[in-house]
Amino acid sequence: MDSTPAPKREYRQTAQRAMILETVQEAEGHLTAGEIFERVRRRDARIGYGTVYRSLHLLAEHGLIQELTFADEASRYDSRCDRHDHVHCSICGLLVDVDVPEALMARHVAEERSGFSIVHHHTVFVGVCPICRASEQPGGRNESARARGTSSS
Repeated sequence: MDSTPAPKREYRQTAQRAMILETVQEAEGHLTAGEIFERVRRRDARIGYGTVYRSLHLLAEHGLIQELTFADEASRYDSRCDRHDHVHCSICGLLVDVDVPEALMARHVAEERSGFSIVHHHTVFVGVCPICRASEQPGGRNESARARGTSSS
């Protein structure tokens, strides 16, 4: 069995891919494929969901965007491709970029303890955001934190 990695598919820039990339880059936050599709569809009603979905995977494969996966939740897409981490609210789904230099030390510890040669890592801290925490406090806001959406940065 050959363990040589498969070559990357050829990347051909199209107007639709450029529009999808621009949508991810302009977003204030980390959008799902569905949210990206809705925004792109406003600009070009002819584009299909499959085109958006396949293009997002291709753009991520070529390092132009980053795909973030979270267990059973929909993937989110990040225009920031440099190494960074995220904080994720377990109540409303808010996802925020965070730079944690100490997370790089964890990579070295993982290599030492596992014997793996780590080529990439991404740390996600899960907790409760300030707005959700405030709404859980007695006398806090009664409105649902979910009403503010999940695609903020």
